[in-house]
Amino acid sequence: MIRTSNTALTRLAATAVALAAALVGTAGAVAPAVAAPLVAPLHAQAPGAGELTAKLRVAINTGAARGTRAAELESGDAGVATMDKIAGLLAAAPPSLRYSVINPSTSGDRIDAQLLVTTEGYPNFTYDVSWKQIDGTWKLTRAAECSLASALALSC
Repeated sequence: MIRTSNTALTRLAATAVALAAALVGTAGAVAPAVAAPLVAPLHAQAPGAGELTAKLRVAINTGAARGTRAAELESGDAGVATMDKIAGLLAAAPPSLRYSVINPSTSGDRIDAQLLVTTEGYPNFTYDVSWKQIDGTWKLTRAAECSLASALALSC
């Protein structure tokens, strides 16, 4: 049996009352816990140069599903025909042709970058390209599609 003095019980009771008072609101009720509101980011994190290169490769890949390709383009399904033309010319290019996105710069819902095109035995070329964030997804702009098509003497 544990013996407790009246003084210890009094202190314990006083502590319990003080704790209860601290938890009770001014209206006499315990305030409910409120979680911090979830706030979606205003802009999805901008992809880097490697991710943008991969997104462009998907848009140009005629072996990928049309819907997947269209999802990479601001113009959606309407832009797939332009990307098909670009893919056709790239298929006829020398095997040493390589391209990659370089120097991406993000400003709000837009990314501006350059497409670096290298081919053994030829000078390097760069073309301005851009992506726009639409519904949380970064998409190649219609202007960039047409710029690439124009660089290859294709209509857009």
